[in-house]
Amino acid sequence: MKTVQYPQGHVLLRNLTKVYPVVSHGKRCVLFDHNGKSYLDAVGGAYVASVGHGNTWVVDKIANQLAQVAYVNGTQFTSEPTENLANRLIQRASSLKMDRAAFLCSGSEANEAAIKFCRQVCVDQGFKSKYKIIARRPGYHGNTLFSLSASARPAYQVAFGPMLSEVFFVSAPLGYRSPVSDYEKEGPDYYASELEALIQKEGPETICAFIAEPVIGSSGGGAIPPQNYFKKISEICKKYQILMIADEVLTGAGRTGNFFGCETVEWKPDVIVLGKGISGGYSPLSAVLVKDEHLSTIRDHTGHWMHAQTYLHSPSQTAAGWAVSQYFDEYDVISNVQKLQNNFQERLKKELSSFSFIGNVSGAGFLAGFEMVSDLNTKQPYQASLGVTQKLLSLAFDSGLILWPNQGHVDGKNGDLLMLAPPLNSTQDELNQIIDRLVEVLKKVQL
Repeated sequence: MKTVQYPQGHVLLRNLTKVYPVVSHGKRCVLFDHNGKSYLDAVGGAYVASVGHGNTWVVDKIANQLAQVAYVNGTQFTSEPTENLANRLIQRASSLKMDRAAFLCSGSEANEAAIKFCRQVCVDQGFKSKYKIIARRPGYHGNTLFSLSASARPAYQVAFGPMLSEVFFVSAPLGYRSPVSDYEKEGPDYYASELEALIQKEGPETICAFIAEPVIGSSGGGAIPPQNYFKKISEICKKYQILMIADEVLTGAGRTGNFFGCETVEWKPDVIVLGKGISGGYSPLSAVLVKDEHLSTIRDHTGHWMHAQTYLHSPSQTAAGWAVSQYFDEYDVISNVQKLQNNFQERLKKELSSFSFIGNVSGAGFLAGFEMVSDLNTKQPYQASLGVTQKLLSLAFDSGLILWPNQGHVDGKNGDLLMLAPPLNSTQDELNQIIDRLVEVLKKVQL
């Protein structure tokens, strides 16, 4: 039996057979390890570093708050950074008609809280039979048990299947692999019909909420829905009194060219969940945005929102979100994305079109993904056993380029994606460096 040599130290690392480099510091889109090697962080770690690494403008503001008070219990107090951040997010969401914001630690638990919120609204409205959740396949909403249940990741079923709740799924719109011949024209009706058929099958009186990403993140390589997709979906959900949750953990905070991905795809959901980029990685932070009309229902019945956590509204975390929000305004970060996004997307597609194993490039704003296929004509994916995603990911990492992987989007097992999500304050030169480095890596690929 082969002996596995584990890395030194006592940290429970994700990969138990790998030795991890130790990061010493970072600056903008570059990370440095303790040996002095540099890495172009083309994906912000995990779509998180929205304003870059080592941003002292942000750090100084956070430090000022920590020196005043770092923690209060969110069931007993509020704080200045919490109030300021909530006010600014609701201002940004004015076109989406949101009214209140709650702050938690991660996207997973925020999605969990959003689903619970929808269930509580249904119960307080007198619809106690409404408890079922509809999500999309492929899709991902987190690692806590119910958010994982709503994530179409078959690999997790092996270990956790018996512990997961029943969630119902419809197809997510993937233009490259859509079954309709005209994605833009036929797509909205096709996917909406599938949703309505599922609702009718399960019984509208049992369906509580529908959850989806505005633009599909890691599960779909930045796939954009056809125009009018969410218009059709919204009509059906409103028809059957089903609440809509927009999972903006990945696509929010400017990632797709607007502050909210919902604005990019013209969707007005009932609940919005944010995470990752809203704090830029300077503190764990997520948010749940809701409407007063639903809070009024809760206020008149239960009397309180039935969700609380130790770090609910913690000022140490909201201070990070407030500092990043101020940085967005001070340096007009959204305008930077809007100014450079077309060149970024177009150059990426142009450069990657020359590789015979890349079948599709998609994305919006500073979010992009590309799919590797064994045959461009048939779009045949590589067999999972070949480990294409991991081989390319490792090759890139060794070359000093950090990408984000996903495998299995085609059928739950096969399908290889890699993604980019550079900091939103990246310059044209930095974006070009990332694309140049990616092209260098792809030229070394042997499949």
